[in-house]
Amino acid sequence: MYPLGKLPAGPLSKKAIMFEDVFDMTKMPALPTSFTYGDRIKTWFTYGNDEYGCCVWAAKAHMHMLWPVLGGYKRNYFWTNNVLSDYAAATGFRADDPNTDQGTDMRSAAEYHRKTGIRDSRGIRQRVEAYVNMIPGNTDQLTMATYVFGAVELGVLMTADNMKQFDRDEPWTITADHPIGGHCMPVVGRDADGNFLCVTWGRIAKLSSAFVEKYMDEGITYLDTQILNKVGLSPGAYDQATLMKMLKKVSPQPVIKTVEAEEVIRYGFAGTGILFPTDEQLEAAFRIMSEFLDKSGYGWAISKEKLRPYSDQIAMAVVAASPKQEETS
Repeated sequence: MYPLGKLPAGPLSKKAIMFEDVFDMTKMPALPTSFTYGDRIKTWFTYGNDEYGCCVWAAKAHMHMLWPVLGGYKRNYFWTNNVLSDYAAATGFRADDPNTDQGTDMRSAAEYHRKTGIRDSRGIRQRVEAYVNMIPGNTDQLTMATYVFGAVELGVLMTADNMKQFDRDEPWTITADHPIGGHCMPVVGRDADGNFLCVTWGRIAKLSSAFVEKYMDEGITYLDTQILNKVGLSPGAYDQATLMKMLKKVSPQPVIKTVEAEEVIRYGFAGTGILFPTDEQLEAAFRIMSEFLDKSGYGWAISKEKLRPYSDQIAMAVVAASPKQEETS
């Protein structure tokens, strides 16, 4: 069983801005047969969602990893403690008290994301400029939003059968099993079979269209200029001028982005200037540990999947202890 953590979707308020209030589907870019942005990131991380119900916050970190890459810029990095610190600040979660691990309301988290922002590995708050709500189960809308904006935050109900399908790398489908909870993950593409490609629990999962139509209970599309490349185009060739018009339609209360002082985080971590290991350094640590265990004769004691979080921590510690750390931070 994998940890879930998305609270049930409540009714939208009359003031909620919907995707169709802002975007005319008849004037959107033509969709390709299939597309994926998920392969732009070499290693996706669980960000604590393999142990805690922080899926909403892990999804946000995954989106902010991807968005700048789609714009042709350097990717953002996050540590697990960054994700858990925002989960803690927004919900009262404490790692030492299981009773506080109660999940997150996606819409409340969206406001936190816009006003406060999520902390990255440098201690910088990554904010979004605006967001719109999706029609649950509308796969055409979900596909277009993902293609144009690179990633859409999807909320679904899921079953134990779906977790077994995830383990077998099979598309999530409708079965006779009943939902056991809610889960949040970003949609980053759609394959030639019509499956939605989502990032969850450290890798890409496939969700059948029928599953999304039945079990999607909410979705949020974030509008942010971070996805625009140097010539002002989004991944789906949406130009900057049009996006600015869309932002004006949404017109939320502006958020003044200021440099904040060091925070005390209830989870027990504060922002640091420590660099995050590169993908190559993370892979090197994993390879070294794997080879060491295999040679020791104890490779049977831990799977490669369970070994990776430990090797990631070692890579982080090595980078943090590097003599060049202070010079490059």
